[in-house]
Amino acid sequence: MAIPTPEHYMPLMYTLGLRTATDNLLFFNDKAVAGSLTMTSVKIG
Repeated sequence: MAIPTPEHYMPLMYTLGLRTATDNLLFFNDKAVAGSLTMTSVKIG
């Protein structure tokens, strides 16, 4: 229910598929606002 349609989710899958084993992943901006709104972001590299 948090990801209503594929275009919200698929770009992350493509991007993660392009990373290499030596790339670092950093999840940030992952705090919920107003109880349900999140803008979780991922930095690769």
